[in-house]
Amino acid sequence: MGFTPLRSKARNLYSWFATRPDLFESERSPRKTMGWAIVAGVMAVLALLVYLNPTATVELLGGRIRGGLAIAGAFALPPIIIVVCIVMIFVGARRWRVKGGGVLQNPVIHGFSARFPVDRAIDALLRGSSDSAGVIAALSAMQKDAGDERLLTIWSSDADRAMYIGVLRVDGNTQWIDAEPVQVDPTHYFDAKKHDLAATLGKSTTDGV
Repeated sequence: MGFTPLRSKARNLYSWFATRPDLFESERSPRKTMGWAIVAGVMAVLALLVYLNPTATVELLGGRIRGGLAIAGAFALPPIIIVVCIVMIFVGARRWRVKGGGVLQNPVIHGFSARFPVDRAIDALLRGSSDSAGVIAALSAMQKDAGDERLLTIWSSDADRAMYIGVLRVDGNTQWIDAEPVQVDPTHYFDAKKHDLAATLGKSTTDGV
């Protein structure tokens, strides 16, 4: 059975995670939820101050003639931002974790051109810790490629030694996952962030990176 390409407007694998409830589960991120809640609270206080003191607000902004759009913004933007924050709390604050395990992080994402030999790079990444030099070389070559037609994204959970590698095709403001992401064997799990930094600095992982 072939893989059906997935369309997404995000630079991540969330749309694929959603198709694999046997492997992943979503939850609301406490940190993101708190962040949006704080912004909403600040806007609520600002809106209260503006609506309880309309005359003072107009005078502060230079009067109805001089204030113009600034006055309109002062009265209209706070409630709009509050609504956006509420939506983001329920939609934008989502994160994914390995089912019954740790939270998935996205330590590596790189753009590259359609002509880049990504299959060879993924083969090197799948060898993982058994070939650290190969992983660094693959990431270094990708970093040097001047292109943005494709995106390579790596998601991992250190606690579970789980790592997934996906390639997204960029189509305007939309990304497509044309092939199913691949999993690195747990025995070959590697620190993606550390290796990516080593590739950036042109060092091996034994250089204290």
